Amino acid sequence: MYRGDSLQGVIYQERQAAVLGCVEAVDLPAHARVLEIGCGAGHLTIQLARRGLDVDAVDASQAMVDTTASQAREAGLQQHVRTGLADVHALPFESSHFDLVIAVGVIPWLHSPDEAVKEMARVLRPGGQLILTADNRARLTSFTDPRAMLALSPLKRALVALRQRRGLASSRLHFPRRIDRFLLEGGLRPLARRTVGFGPFSFLGRPLFGEQRAIRINGRLQALADRGLPGLRLTGWHYVVRAGKDAQQ
Repeated sequence: MYRGDSLQGVIYQERQAAVLGCVEAVDLPAHARVLEIGCGAGHLTIQLARRGLDVDAVDASQAMVDTTASQAREAGLQQHVRTGLADVHALPFESSHFDLVIAVGVIPWLHSPDEAVKEMARVLRPGGQLILTADNRARLTSFTDPRAMLALSPLKRALVALRQRRGLASSRLHFPRRIDRFLLEGGLRPLARRTVGFGPFSFLGRPLFGEQRAIRINGRLQALADRGLPGLRLTGWHYVVRAGKDAQQ
């Protein structure tokens, strides 16, 4: 997805670019301590290590941890990367340890995202920052495709609960204001927020446009959202937020 040219691939690449933009905004010194939660295949890990940051990359999947470690070795960055298994609800790190914590694509899969955010805040040093993403319940398609409309949310929650009882993974959508509340409850203050990714463009689950046209429409809508156009600014697929921990905590 991070290298593909499909609409979904383009949107994931835009999300990663937005996260890296947040990293640049933090302006960390070389060898700053970074915790990446949900490292996956290590694409973001490598980008962080190339910036001279010392990264603890953790995931709940051993296969993903192994892939990230392999990517770091192949890139010659193993001196900047440590990998390990971890549950975000009970991180195996001491309090106030990291300068930056990043959790991309993690929140949608958690049973207790509020507790996870508090745990992220715990391991963050006073004055440190957190960057996380969530799948946006107020995304544009929630208002344009009947199958994704907000009015169906109770039914969708019931289906998610059923899948979980059967041991199947299901992701959850969250309103940006709910994510902001998790941050505030964890002692963090939102500093910058935006959404990225518009699409898929569908009706009753069926695509309205070809792939290339959909990518062009996504780009135009993203440009308008980035200019702060009301009604679009916070209706992208992924909510990206950067938050800070008070220096006195």
